[in-house]
Amino acid sequence: MAVQGQAGNVMKTCAVTMRDTGGINDNLSIELTTRCNSECTHCFARSGRVEETSLTPKLTREICAEGYAAGYRHLHLTGGEPLLWKGLFDLLDEVFGRGYHSVFLNTNGMLMTDHVACRLAQYANLALSVSLQGPEVLHDSMRGIGSHGQACQGIARALDAGLKLTIFTAIGKTLLAQLPGFVADVYDKFHGIERLTLIQMIRVNGDDGGLSKELLDPKDFLRLVRTVSALNLYGLKTDVLNDPLVNVAAEMLQLPLVPQSHPLCRSGKLIVRANRDITLAHSTWEVMGQYAPDMIEGVLADDRYRNAVGPDTVICPTCRYVEQCRRNGMRQPSAPVMDMQSEVPYCQRVLTCIGQPS
Repeated sequence: MAVQGQAGNVMKTCAVTMRDTGGINDNLSIELTTRCNSECTHCFARSGRVEETSLTPKLTREICAEGYAAGYRHLHLTGGEPLLWKGLFDLLDEVFGRGYHSVFLNTNGMLMTDHVACRLAQYANLALSVSLQGPEVLHDSMRGIGSHGQACQGIARALDAGLKLTIFTAIGKTLLAQLPGFVADVYDKFHGIERLTLIQMIRVNGDDGGLSKELLDPKDFLRLVRTVSALNLYGLKTDVLNDPLVNVAAEMLQLPLVPQSHPLCRSGKLIVRANRDITLAHSTWEVMGQYAPDMIEGVLADDRYRNAVGPDTVICPTCRYVEQCRRNGMRQPSAPVMDMQSEVPYCQRVLTCIGQPS
């Protein structure tokens, strides 16, 4: 709140820890700060948090050095808003000088001045995402009045500077109804973006703003997959982030050109949060420990981590769709936060809808 490639070839990052080649083909993610200049109602990174926290530049450099020694070559920097974190450019100098191959940076774009864009463009292997939550009215209702215009200006400045840029968009019921027109408008307005990546809205801690009304029900999800297929058919590169249920549904519906989506929790993937918690991903809350020096490799080798990224052994083996899911990279059932109905897993209810009258 990484993304790659063209239709049918998205998210190239391999979900395997490759000790034999001395590297981990996934991102080491670091939440630099929870400080942000936007108050998004759907933000899972800041939900339930009262106080702002930030990693110190010194500690962040130590994490990056340890990650590099453990085999990471790809770094993901997020927040909060990373452009509010004062040590950002010194950190980028450090990690590229150390030998990291690439850095992916999440931002809301509102602080993307010409000066900032030009400085970021000096790093040849840096790419970024900018969040755009839909047309202006919808975006501003979620992020604040005037934020859509600021984000659009940031996108334009980044593209003018030659930055590789992906647009991240949280998808809920309201936007789903407007999605084809929104995506077409984005590509018409912002020539040169890498792609548009959709992130399915989930329930967040402390939600008291009716966010649950935006969550996609199973039929909405299938409509999303069909829409993504159609958008890519017309050359508008659109993918869904970290949800292999998309792959399963696309196969069962026999839909072409739906880019592959890899699991949120996979081998090699972890994030160090601004409060030092180590979790599997930014939107998960199972803590694998609190960061201290020389513990990254220990976390990756821990049985609890291996179980969390491995195939489910309780629910999935009893599901009639298990073969389709395994074949398409889905190793765990969908989390209850997808629509807050836990009696039957969301993924099973989605796949059961296939073939039923819409």
